[in-house]
Amino acid sequence: MNERDMSLLKAVSEAVKEQLSALQENYSSALKEQSDELSRLKNLVEEYKQSAPEFDSVVKAVLAKITVPAAPELPDIGRMVKDAVAEIPVPVAPAPPELPDIVKMVRDAVADVEIPKPDPLPDIAKMVKDAVAELPKPTDGEPGEDGKDALQLEIMPEIFSEKSYPRGSYAIHSGGLWRSYQKTAGMTGWECLVDGISSIDISQSDERHFTVVATKSSGEKTEKSFSVPVMIYRDIFKDGQKYYPGDSVTWGGSVWYCHLETGDKPGEDGSKGWKLAVKRGRDARAK
Repeated sequence: MNERDMSLLKAVSEAVKEQLSALQENYSSALKEQSDELSRLKNLVEEYKQSAPEFDSVVKAVLAKITVPAAPELPDIGRMVKDAVAEIPVPVAPAPPELPDIVKMVRDAVADVEIPKPDPLPDIAKMVKDAVAELPKPTDGEPGEDGKDALQLEIMPEIFSEKSYPRGSYAIHSGGLWRSYQKTAGMTGWECLVDGISSIDISQSDERHFTVVATKSSGEKTEKSFSVPVMIYRDIFKDGQKYYPGDSVTWGGSVWYCHLETGDKPGEDGSKGWKLAVKRGRDARAK
């Protein structure tokens, strides 16, 4: 590198140095201006904080100037409901169905039952006379059995099972006439000559079905059952359930009466066994 190049390099370095110095001065000046501006803004913020009003007081002042609208007057709901209910027409209750005469039905049903009638009581005196006539007559001077004459036979009013009776005794027992064919022990040795009615019992298996049992003096029993079709309400009709004469149900808002055993639904086409008892009334509606 010659002297000329050295001079040029020195001149360029001086020029660059001058430019850098100018840039540094400009940067320092701009930085100082920004710092001054930040300081000014900081002072303004502090001044604003000191002079700014309280937020709560501002809110209260604003709310105080707001006019609250008056609440509207609500209608008398209770009175409105009462007036609406008063305007609803009261439906006329349907006349109840005419119930059958239960007492007469029971009497008719009992009258139709073939209750075995007891055999008429025999003529005890005639039977005794006939029995005495059939006894072998003792020869003159010979007493009868057990030393009694045939005319001295007596019919006792009852039999005491704890007592023993001799052969040939007669007594009334369980509505019949009995005779001892040997010396008795309890009821052993007795035979029933006339079979009467000892007792009649009537039992009820359900609401309608009754059973009459007649017990004869000999212990033989005759049993008869009968049904009285009294009217019984069975609530709302249930599909698949059997209903019998006298049952009544509610279906479709109406009351139906069963007159034949059935499982059909009341009111349908082909339905059997039902009669309309109380027809459904009109629905009540407010005007």
